[in-house]
Amino acid sequence: MGISVRYLASHPLAQEAVNDSFLKIFDQLPRQLAGIHSFKAWLRALVVRTAIDYFRKEKKNYLTSGLDELADGYMAADEVTDNQSVQEILRLLDRLPPVWKVVFNLYEVEGYSHEEIGKILDISTSSSRAYLAKGKECLRKMITIQNRSH
Repeated sequence: MGISVRYLASHPLAQEAVNDSFLKIFDQLPRQLAGIHSFKAWLRALVVRTAIDYFRKEKKNYLTSGLDELADGYMAADEVTDNQSVQEILRLLDRLPPVWKVVFNLYEVEGYSHEEIGKILDISTSSSRAYLAKGKECLRKMITIQNRSH
């Protein structure tokens, strides 16, 4: 569920993707069993691909242009904590526009290249780079705002 939530904006949609992932696992496992070197890695990749499939279906609902205007709307200060915890950073990451969040996760967490991300999300390589740069910049600003509030 944690993987799916990183890619999908709504919890019900993430749950639907997880359920679909389990159906795919049970369907593919008997055929794939001999070729699986790491079950955990195979499972993770399958859940990521399923979540990305759901994201692509919902992508038409997300605005993917006007990066500068979007950044301004996502930089309001959040609740302040004593330390910058993992949960706090994940909460800030959730405040990014959906496309920026997905590109950030695919690049920084999953290790995909910008070319691969472009193919997965049907965007140009330069757009992937721009979304990642803007996402990182926005996260830095949100963290800076929080740290000043301490």
